[in-house]
Amino acid sequence: MTGSNSAAQRYRPFPWPWVQPSILTTVLDDERRRANYWLDVDLDESDDSSSDYVAEVPEDGDSDASSSDSEEQQDSSTSDGSIIGDSETFPFAYAIRGTGGFDKIAELAKAEEDAAAVYNADEVVSLITQLYELFIAMGHWPEGSLRYAPHTDPPVNEGLAKELGYAPACISLMHRLPYLTWEVNGDEDRRIVSRSRFADYTLDEDLQEGRRGYPHQFFDGCPDYDPWLLPIMLPDQGGLHLMLDTAAGTVRAYHNERGPEQDTVEWRRHGEIGDSEEGRIRAHWTDYRRAALVPAALYFSEVIFAYSSRLRLPIVDPDRNDPRETRYRSYGAWRTRKQRGEWQTLLALYRECGWPDQWLRAEFLEKWAVVKEEIKVRA
Repeated sequence: MTGSNSAAQRYRPFPWPWVQPSILTTVLDDERRRANYWLDVDLDESDDSSSDYVAEVPEDGDSDASSSDSEEQQDSSTSDGSIIGDSETFPFAYAIRGTGGFDKIAELAKAEEDAAAVYNADEVVSLITQLYELFIAMGHWPEGSLRYAPHTDPPVNEGLAKELGYAPACISLMHRLPYLTWEVNGDEDRRIVSRSRFADYTLDEDLQEGRRGYPHQFFDGCPDYDPWLLPIMLPDQGGLHLMLDTAAGTVRAYHNERGPEQDTVEWRRHGEIGDSEEGRIRAHWTDYRRAALVPAALYFSEVIFAYSSRLRLPIVDPDRNDPRETRYRSYGAWRTRKQRGEWQTLLALYRECGWPDQWLRAEFLEKWAVVKEEIKVRA
């Protein structure tokens, strides 16, 4: 976990660890971000071909093949001007010519290729399982909250999944992922991320919502999500989009009201939205394509690290599970003090009960129940 630890000490978008820096973020990139480096400079919008996406020209120089490739790309262009590939191939592996910001876009395409090359679906299933089991071990979810594969009661409705247009890689994952019991997943007090719940693809309604969730389901004319995307978390208003890209082996996560961060290479790759109302609407339809990308295994390892190291805690208010942060300046001082005290009490209890090596879960839960009532009385 050393790599995750060092990454955690760098730039942390909110809410970390559920939203993480772009695949291209390094210490140097973080310094450039603070110094208003190239990301704060408008990209060249000239008509010169060096500022456009172009298909890689075949080595034999066949101009007819090149022309055909270009026409196919135009046919597969998305409504907001981006270019996507077939659902069974890596979607953004295009050669990009140019200088300045477009060199960064080329780096992003290469980083995506690298992520796709090392992506292992079994590893991701294992990490998600470890994460869920961690929340049970830490006392946030009761024992017996997980349903493991194979899922038979109820099963995944594979016929409906195919009818809805999920890619085969997504359907395969649906069968292998663990799911929470409804008693836990439907309980807002058990949420890890506010106004967001983990998807359960043994439920037909989650299968449908996974193709076009909130708020996209309410936009007239909005297309379904790219078929190779599998939402791991389904948000309500003010919740978190958490999507696994099974083609690129990456995760896209962003707050559905704030939207994806706009100072990333991923955002700039798709071009300016423009001032027209139609342009803004169409860009909103596919805003998930502009979200920062993180290699899937790295993403879930980082989340596991954040909670197992107690940099983030379940059990407390998911909007403020680290009261040391000052994201909500409008919070009353009394409430901030209350939650800081709650957080410090929890940390002390975890230490007292031997987390993680000599963990006494039952003792922790018994003591926490008493302390929680005392906190309520003081409040």
